[in-house]
Amino acid sequence: QPPIQEIGEDSRGGLKTEMLAKGKTKSWKMIGIILIAAFVVGCHKKSSVDSQRKVRLSILAPVRSLDPRISNEYPSVHVMNMLYEGLMRLGPDGEILFGAAESVTLSKDQCIYTFHLKDSCWSNGDPVTAYDYEYAWKKSVDPLTAKTGAFTFYTIKNVAACLEGSATIDEVGIRALDAKTLEVELEHPAPYFLSLCACSTYSPIHKKFDQFDPNWANSVNDHFVSNGPFKLVSWKKSVEIILEKNPYYWGASEVKLPGIAIQIVPDANTQFLLFEKGELDWIGEPFNVLPIDIIMEHKEDPRLRVIDSYGLYWFFVNVKVPPFNNKNFRKALAYALNRKEIAEHVFQLGEEPAMGILSEGLAVHDAPYFPDGDLSLAKKIFDLALEELGMSPEEVPTLVLSQRSCLFTSRVNQAVQEQLRKGLGLNVEIDQVDWPVHFNRMSKGDFQFGEMGWTSWLRDPIYMLDTFRTANLAINMSNWEDAKYQELLVKSDHEIDPVKRKRYLQKAEALLMEEMPVIPLCYNKLKLFQNPSLKGVYMSPLKEIDFRYAYFDESSGDGKPQ
Repeated sequence: QPPIQEIGEDSRGGLKTEMLAKGKTKSWKMIGIILIAAFVVGCHKKSSVDSQRKVRLSILAPVRSLDPRISNEYPSVHVMNMLYEGLMRLGPDGEILFGAAESVTLSKDQCIYTFHLKDSCWSNGDPVTAYDYEYAWKKSVDPLTAKTGAFTFYTIKNVAACLEGSATIDEVGIRALDAKTLEVELEHPAPYFLSLCACSTYSPIHKKFDQFDPNWANSVNDHFVSNGPFKLVSWKKSVEIILEKNPYYWGASEVKLPGIAIQIVPDANTQFLLFEKGELDWIGEPFNVLPIDIIMEHKEDPRLRVIDSYGLYWFFVNVKVPPFNNKNFRKALAYALNRKEIAEHVFQLGEEPAMGILSEGLAVHDAPYFPDGDLSLAKKIFDLALEELGMSPEEVPTLVLSQRSCLFTSRVNQAVQEQLRKGLGLNVEIDQVDWPVHFNRMSKGDFQFGEMGWTSWLRDPIYMLDTFRTANLAINMSNWEDAKYQELLVKSDHEIDPVKRKRYLQKAEALLMEEMPVIPLCYNKLKLFQNPSLKGVYMSPLKEIDFRYAYFDESSGDGKPQ
């Protein structure tokens, strides 16, 4: 471990690490030859790229705000990533690339990151400075102005203490050393911190405009500026959002699209009809979930894409509500479910059964934590739970399963309902409401057990596991916490050795699956339809989508999007 590790940028925007003690460099001669050859061949092809055509998207509901500190739910996050750019950004496979940062140095204890900014501008031509980042981040975690994305900053020193009132905002570890240098001190080493810096909540805000007009993000006005590849030109709240290429973006020369048009279309079936008529270029995830009937009817359509995800479909269990306050009752339900059957007959597109909360790519354990659909074991544990609860099978009340209004979700939950009836003799009532009501009820703890789709924001296990760190976290809908679990996560926080850290995380997931405050069902896949002539769109397993390199090429003859 050298005293300082400097992370620079390679010719493609990717990260490269130079150990200053060794000073080794790589030759790019062969890459140069390949690029020259590709250029020569390309010169003989007639271009069919349409540089005047906007990409047309749709979302089901209006975004709440265009302030990246507030709009941290899907699909608003995706609109934020079109308008804004943090210090880092995600590549097509979830890898970390430089965004507005030129380079970063990391202290020996891996707790202090010093970012050096690129020369970049806001969409009105004003320079983006380190002071804008310091201002935006501190506004997100100041108790007087804290935003909904404050939880994403907990890794930074004194953020949690500041939100609790035991530290001042000046003691938070975010400091602009000058206009081009931002220093960030963490509570503990966090190998995923650069991934956090790619989250939309870590975007900068124009300090001067926010101080002058706190409502700047609620409409198109002279104070609405952004620093990403696109800028806002029109916003009709319940109708559409129109973006155009930002000429002041530092990478504007690589942005081929003239803009993006986002329609608010509240019905997914209508979205598909518009796509079929050629009036939309992309429907489905990551913006919204398509009806399963449409997907299955067009399963062989080359325009359908099915992409791996770092997410899963699970059920939060409210451990404060009897009989779900009994660990063995929760485990009996989890063990009674036949995930393989549900994956094959309901999901139907290669989704895998989940006997843990970490999908492939994030997994810290090779084997499942419990058997799938083991009714014999489920019944034994169920009998033990009833004994502990002092209940007979007839005294178990009707269970209420909460869900959003969605045909696919209904089919999944009906399968769960039937399996629990047949396997354990349980009566399950499904309570279906619109998404905002469902989310609000779950957040407030007004439920027994309820479905949610959950996707990691990070290419690291900690985000999924951190969901259950403390009961008072807004995202911990189960209201569960455990001192041993917290101890394991704290040890992982302070462990630099990746092998030892992984061991702590594995023990934490094993404990979570022993306590079962959440019942995993299936690892998700992302499903969408894409115009075959739309190329260069990148979507990662983290459910992040990037249109900065997108373009239309009408010469594509295979009918398959890329």
